[in-house]
Amino acid sequence: MIPRSPSPRSELPKLFPSLSFWHLQILGWGAFFIVPFFFWASHRAEAPLMWLLMTRPVFGFLITSAVSPVCQRLYQRRVKLFPLVAMMVSFSLVVSFFELLVMIPLGQALGIYPSTQSLRAIFPILLTIRFWSLLLWFILYFGLKSQQETARLKLEFQQSEINLLRSNVDPHFLFNALSTIMAIRKDEEKVALVTQELADYLRFSLSQHRENKNSFLHPLGEELDALKNYLGVEKVRFGEALDWHYEIGEGVGNFPVPSALVQPLLENAIKYGQMTSPKPLIIRITARIEEKKLSLCVENTGFWKTTMQPSESIGSGIANLERRLELLYRGLAKLSYETSNGVVRAHLLIPPLTP
Repeated sequence: MIPRSPSPRSELPKLFPSLSFWHLQILGWGAFFIVPFFFWASHRAEAPLMWLLMTRPVFGFLITSAVSPVCQRLYQRRVKLFPLVAMMVSFSLVVSFFELLVMIPLGQALGIYPSTQSLRAIFPILLTIRFWSLLLWFILYFGLKSQQETARLKLEFQQSEINLLRSNVDPHFLFNALSTIMAIRKDEEKVALVTQELADYLRFSLSQHRENKNSFLHPLGEELDALKNYLGVEKVRFGEALDWHYEIGEGVGNFPVPSALVQPLLENAIKYGQMTSPKPLIIRITARIEEKKLSLCVENTGFWKTTMQPSESIGSGIANLERRLELLYRGLAKLSYETSNGVVRAHLLIPPLTP
């Protein structure tokens, strides 16, 4: 069994092109001009006050434009919620305070603050307006970033799932199954057995498309049962050269997992196990629940095959699996490989997800 590195990430179309960062910046801070415009239209304020009110969106636009690259880096580093909130509140408070210190001399020069007493009375109000406008900007920035990434990941996962379903039935497996039927065509009992196993496996594979339209998950037991049909065909094909065992713990069958979780690992084990294992090749699939997580292991006798000819490449099965695990579990699912004492193991450890 040989692990495959994830395939290069494909470029996706930009999501929500009409809601780019700069569009939102202009629209959001531009909305602040409504307040001075209202005062001007209703003749409720003199020109100096309107000019001072107009500085709020201008300064807000400049400050948030300057700080947006820092926000982007914080988002990419996945800063935890509590430190992120603390940074947003602290920054909004400090910047609002210093911004107001700049605005006070301007207001005094325009004659808007005629006395120290009136300045003290209005200072908390101006500070509160500036603080909450900046904090709201941060909340909207990270909220929209998270929403857009969720939509992008959902789109990418759906496309990955479509590609998986299109190649869910390994053409090599079908070719080998048909070749096996041709080879045993004189043995009606074996032909009937292989045909039934193949039909049951194909029924499961094709049903995934219909069942997964509204959910990316299904009970693991469904796939494990279907893979018995898969192994049944391979058993007829290889005869005494292949042996397989299941060790399934309690509750494993109902554990929700992505489509074709075990299949690519099993295909890999059989393909490269046949190249490196003494006869018989022994395949063992074990699964159990550990601390509410699924621990699944597919192992085969043999050893690592470190070199391959181009025609021996594994294909996209393992890379597809790794990518889907990353999209669904965001690094919480672990797929690892190890070899010891003539046995190669692929081990999956995944947390539960709600279908």
